[in-house]
Amino acid sequence: MNNKKIISSFKSLKKIIGESKKIILTTHLIPDGDAIGSEFAMYNYLRQNGKEVSIINHSYTPDSYQWQDKKGIIKVFKENTDKYTKLINNADLIIILDTNEYSRTKSMEAVLKNSPAKKAVIDHHLGTQFDLFDVVVNDTNYPATGELLYDYFSFDNKKYINKFIAVNLYVGILTDTGSFRYPRTTQKTFLICADLISRGADPVYIYDMVYGQLNTGKIKLLGRFIDSLTYHLKGKLILGVVTMQDFKDYHSDVQDVDGFSSFIMSVKNIKAGIVIVERNNGIKLSFRSKGNINMRSFAAEFGGGGHKNASGASLPPQDPYELKENIISKFKVFLSKQKINL
Repeated sequence: MNNKKIISSFKSLKKIIGESKKIILTTHLIPDGDAIGSEFAMYNYLRQNGKEVSIINHSYTPDSYQWQDKKGIIKVFKENTDKYTKLINNADLIIILDTNEYSRTKSMEAVLKNSPAKKAVIDHHLGTQFDLFDVVVNDTNYPATGELLYDYFSFDNKKYINKFIAVNLYVGILTDTGSFRYPRTTQKTFLICADLISRGADPVYIYDMVYGQLNTGKIKLLGRFIDSLTYHLKGKLILGVVTMQDFKDYHSDVQDVDGFSSFIMSVKNIKAGIVIVERNNGIKLSFRSKGNINMRSFAAEFGGGGHKNASGASLPPQDPYELKENIISKFKVFLSKQKINL
């Protein structure tokens, strides 16, 4: 998106917010740091503008980000479906952050779609269906939704970026850039983070809270996950599996898998990595790659999507190890069609 288009979308967002009183914020299932940080930053901005705001998510907040929600602001849809359905239906505006697909809100999908409220999306992923929203703020050049929000707040008035917003935007940018090592991390990213630090974001404290508070269950789960790793295509492709039994053995859950896909991509010589996670209601797939391997295109073969080098998909329940063999076969065909030689 060029500068004129993004400014135009900022103007449209500011207008629709100005016309709304009751606003609902939500994001994708198993929210990451960019999703949670973006929700809280927008929440605070809207509250400063006198709006009635509720954050309602499908998933519980992962342990790594619960420190951001000391006041229990985020509500989980399934905990009181009737109450939260009413809130969504009575809203003037729904803003979906860090995803452009209603399906990724899982249990909330139908309620969000059917609500008479206006809909806006703020996101940096590919594949936005513009006709499903009243306002779209989307630019895939941004490394994080948090960086996109920083530009929006700056467009409106930088006075809104207080310490609370600075901390949450920093969390979003830190996590979605892989601690500033993923593609699309630019000089601008560091300049923004420098400004956020000047406004109260403590980079040492934030890094420790996000990455330095691992529980014993997650550490043990990571060990089991490492044992599951297999290497293919001359050691350039790596796959790992986490099963329901693994979760049971270590009294952990799906939120403890956060970071596993980044971990396998740190292995020497790896060009592509896939994590298969078995859950109660299906399978979660995470696809990662380096260079010109378009994992978004490969994820599409499983009904998924995302970024070129970081995508995901969800599948119905099935044997994860049989699925693994199917994925390996399909990936070989995919590389052949794309004329990619690892």
